[in-house]
Amino acid sequence: MLLYTAVLVPVLMAMCHGSLAEKMMRPKFKDIKFWSDEKFVSHKVVYDNSDPHLNFSMEVHQELHDVDIHVEVRITNKQDPYYNTNLNTTLNVCRILGFANKSPVGRFVHGFIREFGNIVETCPIAKGRYHWHRIHLKRKLQGSYFINKFWWPEDPTTAMLPELEFEIIWQAMHVDASKKRTLIMNDHFGGDFVVQDVNNLKPGIFAMLPKIA
Repeated sequence: MLLYTAVLVPVLMAMCHGSLAEKMMRPKFKDIKFWSDEKFVSHKVVYDNSDPHLNFSMEVHQELHDVDIHVEVRITNKQDPYYNTNLNTTLNVCRILGFANKSPVGRFVHGFIREFGNIVETCPIAKGRYHWHRIHLKRKLQGSYFINKFWWPEDPTTAMLPELEFEIIWQAMHVDASKKRTLIMNDHFGGDFVVQDVNNLKPGIFAMLPKIA
């Protein structure tokens, strides 16, 4: 009987595990590189594939008058590289923060991201000024920003899409009062979006959308 139970239980667990799994398109990062000019800032990006989630942390060492973000994204269909998408854009952080504080949509998105940590709220972005002996747990520290366990809302219908290759270049430039731009961050991410069996779907705001029969 004991031997029978020892064999049956793992089989049943495997069957239940399989029945709960859903198909989902998720990234597999092959390359994550990040660089920062530590005269201005230091930062770190960590990806956990098992959960999955991203962790981002940044320490500001010198007040940032204004910041531009430059993003380049290249996405290619793995089955047919003829089909691809390219994005090349530059955005101003302070203007985005102004939009986030005035627009209902901006407040919604900003509030959603704020749930994951301590993010930049206003410009100029102040440098850290604090003493370790005065720190209390859960206090938001000036000049210290982080996003923990962040992940975007998922929808299993993405499993019907063709698998993709992607490359992302993310750069931050400090803009001083004379409009001189200095590169302070330069990150590179590369990998594939592949269909996986997952048991930890993160539906987020998509769960509020009406279901279609």
